[in-house]
Amino acid sequence: MVSSAFVLIILAAIVFVCGCTGTETGPGQQGGAVQDIVVGALLPLSGDYAGGGEASRVALEVAAGEINDYFVSIGSDYRVGIIIEDTKADPATALAKLQTLEGQGATVVIGPSTSAELEAIRTYADDHGILIVSTMSTAPSLAIAGDNVYRFVPPDTYRADVMAYYLREQGVTAIVPVWRGDVWGDELEKLTAAAFARRGGKVLDGVRYTPDLEGYDAIAADLDARVAGAVAAHGKERVAVYLVSLDEADRMMEAALATENLPKVRWYGCDGNVLLDSLATGEPARFAEQTKFTCPALWNQKSVASNTATIQKMRELLGRHPDGYGLATYDALWIVTMARTQTGTADVAMLKTALEKTAGESGGPLFGPAHLNGAGDRSNAHYTFWTVNADGDAYRWVPIVQYGIASAGATPELEWVGA
Repeated sequence: MVSSAFVLIILAAIVFVCGCTGTETGPGQQGGAVQDIVVGALLPLSGDYAGGGEASRVALEVAAGEINDYFVSIGSDYRVGIIIEDTKADPATALAKLQTLEGQGATVVIGPSTSAELEAIRTYADDHGILIVSTMSTAPSLAIAGDNVYRFVPPDTYRADVMAYYLREQGVTAIVPVWRGDVWGDELEKLTAAAFARRGGKVLDGVRYTPDLEGYDAIAADLDARVAGAVAAHGKERVAVYLVSLDEADRMMEAALATENLPKVRWYGCDGNVLLDSLATGEPARFAEQTKFTCPALWNQKSVASNTATIQKMRELLGRHPDGYGLATYDALWIVTMARTQTGTADVAMLKTALEKTAGESGGPLFGPAHLNGAGDRSNAHYTFWTVNADGDAYRWVPIVQYGIASAGATPELEWVGA
């Protein structure tokens, strides 16, 4: 169930377009017939980052059900439908699937998951009048004013700042990064390294890898040698590994278990590996718990607490806790749908204006107003740090602290501390 305040805001918009009894017709409707709103989605349901794609798929299905229930409750003739295509987190596949969605009449698409995919489809979307609403891409290089891309998540400059701040708060003075070699991984590692250095930290030479093209045993061996040198120079308690990865994090940790030094220092991660189920089971979970593996997720504890029924519905369908990007995807479908009802048309220019207004004024039920900057990216953020804890013979992700960042470059502010 969505919050009452959010419902009142949306109700005003729907009443304006549809009439409070649902008997008046909006643009394109005929005599009260159902007016379908078709929204496409590009998600990685297989391959790298399939866990994140599945979380977003469940979020879309829950959102569509609740939106349509809401339309029925106010007598509106609008209904939203989603068409989901699997990109496998592959840029070329993402472009092909975007063309498939275009052929099925989708002029608004939520996704894709990675910045590499978004980079591959952005120009096509601009040239073909397709509106892209990304809830997972965070590479700062894709913050481009005037294009057809909106990102309801902040760029990685925010995440880098909060990560660097947290590392220093934890007494870490030197990090050894290991990161995925693509546009997202390269940019996030560089940004975090720069932010950490600005706070007086030392960034040591790390390991850049290409997923599936290099053996993880070899990567772990290289990283182990570098960490050995870091520990000798700075001391075990002040050294940490900083991991930028997607679903391959479990394979990295399995390989790291067999090394001498990697299990002895703390590990920190990113949005690509936080809340992964594969890191809460088996040997990867044992390694994560042993190294106090901690990662930030786009998250707002207060908003989640006020929407427990919706979160629980996602948890039951997913079989685990939804991630922050899944929650952003849930909000995105609400925002897109309500913007579409306000315009009564699929015209992209008009829809962009309505989308910006809807995002800034009401936003979505879970994260609230999404204030967008000149490039169409979210300009404020809340990050909750999660860690893997032992729970009897099992392991689970536990939220420990939350910080808010009001604007780019601002100092993170403590907002919540867990038990």
